[in-house]
Formats: sequence, C-alpha cells, structure tokens
Amino acid sequence: MKIYRRYEYDYPLEKVLKVTHYDLVRDPKTYEDMPNVASVKITHFVEHPDGRQDIEFTYSAYGQIPPFAQKLLKPEYLTWREVSRWDPHRRVYHFEIIPFFLRNIFMCKGDWTYEEKDGKVIQTEEGQLSIKVPIIGPMIEQAIMTELYKNQDGANKKHLENLAKL
Repeated sequence: MKIYRRYEYDYPLEKVLKVTHYDLVRDPKTYEDMPNVASVKITHFVEHPDGRQDIEFTYSAYGQIPPFAQKLLKPEYLTWREVSRWDPHRRVYHFEIIPFFLRNIFMCKGDWTYEEKDGKVIQTEEGQLSIKVPIIGPMIEQAIMTELYKNQDGANKKHLENLAKL
C-alpha cells in the first residue's frame, strides 16, 4: 500500500525543520503525544560532520492496548524500531520501520522530503507499507494506515501550533 502525506507551511524552512525534525530528534518524548504510542526512545544517534544524522528510535504501542487484549498480544507484536537517516543537503529523511516480531511479513519504508515552493515549505511523505498475509494483509495495512495518518495529522497540527509560537 502506498503511503502519501503532504503538508504545507507558511514559515521559513529553518523554522519548519526545527519544529518538524530537529526538535523531535532531540526530544522524542514528543511522539508519545500520539494516540497509539505508549513510549519512544532514541536507541542510536550519530551526527556526521556534514550534518547527516543516523537515527534509531524504539517505539511501543503495547501500553495503549486495552488490558483484555494485552493477554492475547505479546508486547513484541506492538514494538518496533525506526531506522532513519537525515540528509540536510537533500532535505530528505529516509525511514524504515522494523518490527521486533513478524519481520518476514512486514515492510514499511519511505522518505519525508522538504522543498521550498511559492513562498511555502512543502513536507511530503512517500513510502510503501506491505503486510504479506494472504486475504487479511490488505485489511491490516488499511488499519495501520488509518492510525499512521491519524498520528501524522495530529503531529502536523502540533507542528503548526509550535511554529506559531516561534
């Protein structure tokens, strides 16, 4: 399933990058505001002399699952790594989601890109999500995409609030 999101900002690029990338990398707890994320931690971070960043986050959604469902779902089913690279020269944030469980059936990766156009900053996400399970795979993909977009739209709203404070 194709991943696609596009957000426009009426702010200078350096402010948009501060709020949508640099602040989040420095304080990943911000991601815990997402409705279906229980915790997030930076597990790897290297900033290269040219500004590129290698970043790894570990997420858990387990705490957001009702207690009765937690008896059926193992924590590792709802825990994943995001392995990413930020290239400030190309203005591209490449990510790959790697689950701790069922890696052989799950694939999610893509890019967030930033461009300046007509006095605005355009932030675009393009990627791919695939669940290789016969018959129900597409339904699971759709459920994940619904939550992913809900998180991203909520984050965008928060970004706009933070930009207005600058």
